[in-house]
Amino acid sequence: MNIENKTILITGANRGIGRALVEEALKRGAKRVYAATRQPFTHFDGRVTPLTLDVTNAGQIQDAVEKVEALDILINNAGVDLHNDLSDRANLERHLAVNLFGTYGVSQAFLPLMARSHGAMVNVL
Repeated sequence: MNIENKTILITGANRGIGRALVEEALKRGAKRVYAATRQPFTHFDGRVTPLTLDVTNAGQIQDAVEKVEALDILINNAGVDLHNDLSDRANLERHLAVNLFGTYGVSQAFLPLMARSHGAMVNVL
């Protein structure tokens, strides 16, 4: 996939795979990278625009949509890997809230921008 001169939003961009995706997008010539994280995020490259975004928070999702002018690629990377017993209801609910409903909520919210650009969506599982 050619991402040169594209605008990309990456959720869960503060560490691990998300942070690596930000760096790779910049290396491949992305025009702008929206780095969505729950905690404040800074980056030395001016092409990176930090967004505060907890994928389980509908208000933060809507705020992020309002800050993004255009979008070519959405990478739903935010997720939790629960090492606990998923027979515990609270653990299972947290897992589903982030990994399933969070991805769904972000995808639905950004769909109009994606449709305008005929963009692509990537879901990291």
